[in-house]
Amino acid sequence: MAAINKTEDLLTLSRDEIKSYILALHELIHQKMNSGLTIDDILDEEDPFEIVEPLMQREEYPIFVLSIINKIQSDTVMNTILDSIEKGIKKWYDQ
Repeated sequence: MAAINKTEDLLTLSRDEIKSYILALHELIHQKMNSGLTIDDILDEEDPFEIVEPLMQREEYPIFVLSIINKIQSDTVMNTILDSIEKGIKKWYDQ
C-alpha cells in the first residue's frame, strides 16, 4: 500500500485497504505506547488521527479514536468505522 500522508490519500482506497491502514495505525500507536509513551505524548508529537477525521461522521469519530487507543478490532466496531469513512468519502466527492 502506498504511503498515507493526508486525507486525500484515503479517497481512492478500497474498503480492505482502508481496513489495513486502520490496523497498521493500531499497531503504530501501540508500538509507541509499548515503548513508554502515553497517548498524550503521542498527540503532543503528532495527531495520528487527523488524516481520517475529515471523513468520519461526527458521532463516530470518538469511536474510531477509542478503538485505536484501546486496540478494539471487533468486526462490529471495524465495520462501523469503515461504513463511516465510506460515507465520508462519498460526501467528499459530492462537495
